[in-house]
Amino acid sequence: QAVGGGGGAELGEDPGHELQPGAAGPEFVAALANVLTHLASLAGRPQRVTRFHAVREPQLSIHDYLMRIAAYFQCSYECFVLGLVYIDRIVKLHPEFTICNLNIHRLLVTSVMLGAKFNDDIYYSNAYYAKVGGIRTTEINALETLFCRLIEWRLHVMPTEYEQYRNHVLTAVRGSGPGDA
Repeated sequence: QAVGGGGGAELGEDPGHELQPGAAGPEFVAALANVLTHLASLAGRPQRVTRFHAVREPQLSIHDYLMRIAAYFQCSYECFVLGLVYIDRIVKLHPEFTICNLNIHRLLVTSVMLGAKFNDDIYYSNAYYAKVGGIRTTEINALETLFCRLIEWRLHVMPTEYEQYRNHVLTAVRGSGPGDA
């Protein structure tokens, strides 16, 4: 069974948590924050400024922003893995697109929102997501449309791809110690 699309949960089931083997958890969000903070810090000046770029770097750290999203979106943790896959799809399809401290917050709020809409049975309005993300509703609407165009509307993620991204983040945070291959 593929990730996403939701599948009519029965009473008593936990909707949005269909991926039990290798499911992401709260520790994944913290690990993702570490990886994305490092990634965003590597970028110099953006090669091309996009609608995702803020005028100045947001005051909230990537870690705190992701924790805010996790607390208020109330989405499944799998949405954070999906968000990472979606962001990486932009970078792969558009090599000139660089992730930096000016665009990572808007990329995150948009990608996790899309993950929630695609994967979870219950999700909120764009106005709610915008408020949590600290941007206007018209802005999140425009970012959502642009994001979907950039990934060519490919929101479906196969379980093997999901596992690959989830494991990469957890491995990167654990680091490779002596004896690790």
